[in-house]
Amino acid sequence: MHLAAHRNAVGVLAIGLDGQLGVALDPADPGRGFSDCRTALIAPNQLHLLAMAGGQYAFLYVDALSDDLKTLQGRCRRRVGTVGFDLDNEDALIALLAGMDRSAEGWRATSERLAAVLSLAPSCTDARIRKVADALLASPSDATNAAEHARRVGLSSSRFQHLFKAQTGVSLRRYRLWARLQATMSGVMDGMTLTHAAHAAGFSSSAHLSAAFKAMFGLPLTALLSGGMQFVRTNLPDAEKGSEKSASS
Repeated sequence: MHLAAHRNAVGVLAIGLDGQLGVALDPADPGRGFSDCRTALIAPNQLHLLAMAGGQYAFLYVDALSDDLKTLQGRCRRRVGTVGFDLDNEDALIALLAGMDRSAEGWRATSERLAAVLSLAPSCTDARIRKVADALLASPSDATNAAEHARRVGLSSSRFQHLFKAQTGVSLRRYRLWARLQATMSGVMDGMTLTHAAHAAGFSSSAHLSAAFKAMFGLPLTALLSGGMQFVRTNLPDAEKGSEKSASS
């Protein structure tokens, strides 16, 4: 996939399904070498560079508001800098994802087993931050600033921004960008043109979308769309609370 160094707005669990992947010890200087693994957990907003020699890989994007990220961080058996490696029970996770049916129905069936394999816990997110995050995901084109969001949930602007980053790992602006990228892909899946979907999601232009996507995922969106990638939209149930988590692959 020839990924460039990039930062995700949420955590990402990278998984080599039939071989190892490498994580650069210094993403700004790949010449310093890579740490090889089958699973690597990258924190939100952490610059990273992955080396993939071919084969199959999976990427699970983990919203810090679900508390899943903290659970997974505690289950990494090895750390190099800020990256966690060698997830407990990684063999079962790899077997589950490598053997999944790649149809929409197969992904839904697999997703129901993910929480159990990963031993994920129910969320205990601050309700005020969850309210704002849900609003961003529901209306990503809304440009309401941090001060107004803070007023709506009864916090000072400075306290709100501190709490939002503490809960999500990223700033409000970065989380809004994540919401807009999700909305753009959802629009494309619904049959919209890329340009129309980008404008509907709040991007000022196709160039703005392209730059944001490459910075977030490490490759151009056009390369992803032209590479025969299959997109599936589903809801992941939280068995403990009955709520739903949105996921795409």
